[in-house]
Amino acid sequence: MWKAGASMAQTVDYLIIGNSAAGITAAETLRAADPASSILMVSDEPYSAYGRPLISYLVEGKTTEDAIWLKDDGFYERLDIQTSFGADAKAVKLDANAHQVHLLGGEMIEYGTCLLATGSAPFVPPIPGLEEASGVFPFMTLDDAKAAWTAVEAATEKAHAAQRKSRVVVIGAGLIGLKAAEALSYHADEVLVLELAPRILPAVLDGEGASILQETLISHGITCLPGVSAERVQQSTEGMHHLLLTNGEEVDGDVIITAVGVRPNSGLAVEAGAEQGRGLIVDACLQTTLPDVYAAGDVVQVRDVLDGSLHPLALWPNAMRQGKCAGLHMAGSNEAEPFLGSFAVNAVDFFDASLLTAGAINPPEDGGYEQTVIAQDGVYAKFVVKEGLLCGYILLNRPSNAGIYTALIENRIPLDTLSPDIFQDIPLNLDFPLEQRWERLHKCYPEGLDARGWKEES
Repeated sequence: MWKAGASMAQTVDYLIIGNSAAGITAAETLRAADPASSILMVSDEPYSAYGRPLISYLVEGKTTEDAIWLKDDGFYERLDIQTSFGADAKAVKLDANAHQVHLLGGEMIEYGTCLLATGSAPFVPPIPGLEEASGVFPFMTLDDAKAAWTAVEAATEKAHAAQRKSRVVVIGAGLIGLKAAEALSYHADEVLVLELAPRILPAVLDGEGASILQETLISHGITCLPGVSAERVQQSTEGMHHLLLTNGEEVDGDVIITAVGVRPNSGLAVEAGAEQGRGLIVDACLQTTLPDVYAAGDVVQVRDVLDGSLHPLALWPNAMRQGKCAGLHMAGSNEAEPFLGSFAVNAVDFFDASLLTAGAINPPEDGGYEQTVIAQDGVYAKFVVKEGLLCGYILLNRPSNAGIYTALIENRIPLDTLSPDIFQDIPLNLDFPLEQRWERLHKCYPEGLDARGWKEES
C-alpha cells in the first residue's frame, strides 16, 4: 500500500500525465467517481485541453482559436483539478516503486495512482539533411500548427517579392499529412505531398478510393506522389530546401512538413520498467505492468476485436473511451468494466470530399473475405464481409448512415437477417432485426421495464 513520504514533494491521490482526450476524460471520470480525492494534471503543453483534430481547421480558417478549447475557462477550478502546464511540467522520470514523478522544472510529485495519457509523438524520418534544416515542422500540436502557418505565410510573402511561387513539401500522406496539406494550401501557392507507400492514406483507403481522393486534391492545388519520398534534403543560403527524391527527380520547397507517422510516447514508462509491445502493455483494467500506473489513449497497445492483432489505435474516440475506463478503475468504481479492445473508425473531410472508414478495409486475399464495391461519379463505397458479418467499410463521398454500418460491425449482426440490398440502398433502423432495433433505440432504457414501460414480473 502506497504511503506519502516525508519529503517536501507535492502529494496527490491521482496524477494524470497528459491533457488531451484520454487525460481530460479520465480527470472528469475520477472527479465524478471520487469527489474528495486530490487530482493533479501535468502537461508540457502550456494550454488547457484543446481538440487536436481542429488544428488543421484553425490554420485553414474554418475555426478560431477561441473555439478549439474542449472545456470552459473555469473547468479545472470547478472540478477542483490542480494543473501544472508548460515546459517545466514535462515529466522526465517515473519511479513507480516510490510512487514519484520528477518534472523538468525540478518539482517532484508523490502520487497514489498515476495515469499515463502521454499520447503519441511524431516520427522523424532518417533522411540525410532533414534534421539539420530549418523551416521543417511536424503537425501534431497547436504550437506545431501555429509555427508552420507562420513560416508558410512568411515564405509566400518572400516568394512573391521574388516573383515566384511558394511551395510546401509534405512528407507523408497519412491523415495528419493530408490535413496539413489541405490547411497550408490556403497559404502557399503549391503543395507537394510525398508518400513512400503506393497510394495516399495507405492505412484507411484502398487503391481505387485513394485514386478518387487524389483527383480531388489535385483540383485544389495539391499534388501527391505515391511511391516517392525524399532521399536527401539540402538547404540553400536563401533558406530554400532542395530535395532529391527517391525517383531521381529534384524539387525545391520553402517549408517542409514531416508527417510520416507517429509512435507511442512511452519513453517515460519504458525507462521506469514498463513492458511494451507496439505500445504500452496493459491489462483489461488499463493498468500497465508497473504498480499503480495506468495508461490510456495513443500510448497503449490495443487488441483489434476484428482480427485479434495488437497495436496502438491513435484515434480520438478510442482515447476518450480508454480515459473513462481507466478513471473508473483507478477510482475503484463499481461501474468499471474491462476494456477488451476496439477497432478503427475514421471520419474526416478534405475540401468538399467526405471520407468514413471502419474496420478491415484491405483484407488479405486468402483470408476468406468477400468484397462489395459501389463506384460511380466520384462516390466510392466498399464493404468487406467475412462469414456473413460486416467487418469493414469505406464510404467516400457517401456519408449517410455510416453509423449504422459501424453498428453492424460492432454488434456482429448477421447480414442474412437484413435486407439483401443493405449496401446498395440507404439503410434504415427498420432494416435491423426487432431485438437489435430495440437495443439501438433504447440504449439508456431502465432495466427491469418491458417494452410498454411497465415493470417486468419476476
